[in-house]
Amino acid sequence: MEPESYVDVNVFVYWLGNHPRFGRAAHGWIKKIESASKRKYTTSSLTLYQALVIVAGLTGKSLKDETLVEGIIKAIKNLPGLEIASLIPEDLERASSLMEDYDLDYEDALHLAVALRSKVKEIISNDRDFDHTSLRRKF
Repeated sequence: MEPESYVDVNVFVYWLGNHPRFGRAAHGWIKKIESASKRKYTTSSLTLYQALVIVAGLTGKSLKDETLVEGIIKAIKNLPGLEIASLIPEDLERASSLMEDYDLDYEDALHLAVALRSKVKEIISNDRDFDHTSLRRKF
């Protein structure tokens, strides 16, 4: 069974940080992922790293803080309906062309490369840059 949706990093950051504006929507998506069948949603291993860096920056904590690192990784990794796809060399190469095709920065292009490789049809994100891609954006 292939995943149906790719989950962008911002969903996890808004959820973990209880964002004042987007936290409620992100929490709703996390609830759906928690109750979903295995592998219904996917994200990239890049997402975990980005979530760590962003949350550490927002909280003033360090990536040397094992409690922070373990807590974030465990929170995301233990979502039952979520598959975490590894980045592969082809994603790194494909992202370069996706940057040009869709006017994306490299990070968004990497997420798009993994999403396309995973054969999803939609992305869960509030990043409007994905509106110009072949994926349907939801948030």
